[in-house]
Amino acid sequence: MIKELYDMRVRSIAILVICLALFFTIAPLQGKLLGLMGEYKDIVKKYAGNFPVEKLKEWNFYIYSQWFGKNLGQIIPLIGVLFAFPLFSREYENGTMEFLLVRKSRRYVFLSKTLTAILVMTIELVFLSVLPAIYSSIVGKNFENVYSYQYMVHILIGGLFWFSITLLFSTIFEDQVKPLLFSLGLIAITTVLGLVKPLRFLNTYRYILGSGIMKGEGVDVSYTIYLSIVSIVLIFISYLIFKDKDI
Repeated sequence: MIKELYDMRVRSIAILVICLALFFTIAPLQGKLLGLMGEYKDIVKKYAGNFPVEKLKEWNFYIYSQWFGKNLGQIIPLIGVLFAFPLFSREYENGTMEFLLVRKSRRYVFLSKTLTAILVMTIELVFLSVLPAIYSSIVGKNFENVYSYQYMVHILIGGLFWFSITLLFSTIFEDQVKPLLFSLGLIAITTVLGLVKPLRFLNTYRYILGSGIMKGEGVDVSYTIYLSIVSIVLIFISYLIFKDKDI
């Protein structure tokens, strides 16, 4: 596990720093955003559509819609991909997998790499989910936590789903570029296909962004179970591929 933590140190720190920078371009700027929207209210009204712009004056609606329902939610699939794509493909590419397998069994190597990456990703996603509550308590804003835990479920499961897909590619391909490109391509394809009503279930962004949470619908239990099962199956298939792969 120590090696895995060392290998992903730069990646995990970079993801955290970028997400923190993103948060602090949103949270402290509520007043400035509302000021700009007031100056250009005709343009805002034209392009906002049915979005309840006036509700952005409420802190809870502002942070939920702009952080969970927009900025953080949009990069969750990318976070899952970035944590998973080099796990095995880098070892293949660098020729270090043989060295690892001399010392440890394939099962140990697979579980160590996979579970360590999932653990670090989970810790970061949980932190990013509770970050609005931490920030609100520091600056003295009244923040309702109930929705953040529901969003957290969607974020964790959505991140795990894209992690498991990329993990599969990482065990198949022997260079780091292909798992990354295939995963990003699949995100784009499923998002576009999900715009078609019969294929709406393919668009994981609808789930991750929690479109129904702020409407009081709570966690989407059925889709959560669906993504969880698919993720577990993909991780198991990845293990079977790795176990029998010629190295």
